[in-house]
Formats: sequence, structure tokens, C-alpha cells
Amino acid sequence: MYDMHSYNWKRWNREVPVINLGTSNIDNKRFENFAETWRESLSRLKLPNEISATSKINDTFQGNGYFLKYITENFKNTLVLATEFKKIYCDELNQIIFPEVVHAIEQQLQFKIKKHAEEFIKAHKQN
Repeated sequence: MYDMHSYNWKRWNREVPVINLGTSNIDNKRFENFAETWRESLSRLKLPNEISATSKINDTFQGNGYFLKYITENFKNTLVLATEFKKIYCDELNQIIFPEVVHAIEQQLQFKIKKHAEEFIKAHKQN
């Protein structure tokens, strides 16, 4: 499962990544590689306006949300990837959307989620 969120980067007093994955509550022994391949894939997003798709794991958020914890505790063969996007697609304070950024992320996520999920299913398919 891809649990997508966004956060207001202006609340931080330091440089924060464009994409953060929270993995502290997943079974990292089993799924660390898939979290890393997801992070790495997102770091290759092509974004307009010279925005670099920096990505990190457990930097701004660690994946402590109820949804992730509930699914992880109740469905042992399910991986929840808590994926946080810095609000580079809008000016939240002035309520201005940047459609070119929204479009770029939307178009690429359609491909990246499908490809990553297919790799996960292939690796965990029971014969």
C-alpha cells in the first residue's frame, strides 16, 4: 500500500527532503529493500522549475500514523509505504497551486507505483 501525504516544509528550520519515507513501523527485516527501491525511484522524479527530487528515509516523519500501524499489525504480508511529499506543488499560505508540478508528479507516480507494486508482487508471489 502506498500511503501518500504531504507536509508544509516551511514549518521546519532546516532543509528537508522533497520526499520522505517513514519506515520505523514496517518489518524492515523483510521489506527494507522495497522501501529503499521506492525511495530511490522517487528520487528520480523529473520535476519542473529546477526542483530536485531529494528523498530520504525517516527524516521529517518516521511512519507513525494509525493507518500504517493498523495495517502492519493486522496484515502480516502487507507493506505500507508512508510517503510524504514536501508541498512543492503549491503555496499553501497564499492558496496558490502550481499545476505543472502537480501534473509532473501525477504522471510519473502512475508509472512508478505500478512498476514498484509489480516488483513487490513478483518477489512475494507464492507458488
